[in-house]
Amino acid sequence: MHEEVGLAVDTDPPHVWHQQVVAPGHAAGYDGVVNDYVLVRTASFPPRGAMSDDELAAEHIDGFRWWRLRDIADYRGSELFSPRDLATPLAALIAEGVPAAPVPLGL
Repeated sequence: MHEEVGLAVDTDPPHVWHQQVVAPGHAAGYDGVVNDYVLVRTASFPPRGAMSDDELAAEHIDGFRWWRLRDIADYRGSELFSPRDLATPLAALIAEGVPAAPVPLGL
């Protein structure tokens, strides 16, 4: 997390979701994606990881921002969430808490 958003944590946060999508043409130069999602509760801070602007661009990351569940659910812009329907598993996580095992997610 420090590399991506600039947050250092001292403990292993709970692993809540696992996403693995293998599909030709998934993203330019890639044949799929594997993402593991963890739950970290923290105070708000300006997100900025350890990667340079060029390194972020190589990972197709062009900005950071905090999102509320309602903002995610209501969003109709061109940026994509991963998973695409992020609002559904996020609402379940908020309502039900940490799952006993990571929940598998699709695209």
